[in-house]
Amino acid sequence: MVIIVTGATGAIGSAAVEQLRALGHTVIGTSRRAEHEGFRPLDISSPASIEAFAQGLEADGIRIDGLLNNAGTMLPHYETTPEGYERVTATNYLGTYLLTRRLMPLMNPGAHVVSTISLSCYVAHLDHNFLLQDPYSYHQISTYANTKMAVMLFAEELHRRYGNRITVHVTDPGIVNSRILRLGRWFDPIADLVFRPFCKSPKQGAKPAVNALLYTASYGNPLYLFRGNRHRTIPRRWKNPDKARWLWEETEKLLHF
Repeated sequence: MVIIVTGATGAIGSAAVEQLRALGHTVIGTSRRAEHEGFRPLDISSPASIEAFAQGLEADGIRIDGLLNNAGTMLPHYETTPEGYERVTATNYLGTYLLTRRLMPLMNPGAHVVSTISLSCYVAHLDHNFLLQDPYSYHQISTYANTKMAVMLFAEELHRRYGNRITVHVTDPGIVNSRILRLGRWFDPIADLVFRPFCKSPKQGAKPAVNALLYTASYGNPLYLFRGNRHRTIPRRWKNPDKARWLWEETEKLLHF
């Protein structure tokens, strides 16, 4: 299998790459920093970078069997991309949406699309102002949670529209000892000392994603949430077909896809 892993130089991404390669799969990892040798450059928050990445795969004649949307960020302060999008939303959600849609023509039938969500979905309150982020409504935790819920809704709508030709799942790595845990607050060193020893290792955090990428259903093609070594149907409180459809359509308009 040929599998794309975004954010492949991060804690979970690098662990996923290692596990997939150990199982004999061809992995194309991406990195926002061009200096990482062995990885293809991709800034998931940049539509131009996504297009260049996709064109590179097309030029090399690559067909895709799996896509792990792993790249993500959480920032303490409001920032915008050169295109004017709030950066956390652009990285975690808009980039996931755009990359997946752009790569679909390169996917083999039955290819697996696995997107990373988060426990923070339980505290998300995504409303119709989600795509209209501004400095006054920005909050580090809630913005991050809403982007992860948006990824969840994207997976639901992707499955509804294309589940007859690709396999769609989501994965929750749990609380992993990684750089994304840093909140930029004065108490971070104390939290590191007390909290990090109880976090999952990157290897443990990557395992659900690997399981989702390699999972073969014996019947149908359901959308599953992979967590730990188990999988389950999506929690009822996260299912919202009307909002998923609205978000898909509004994102199409925003990105001119």
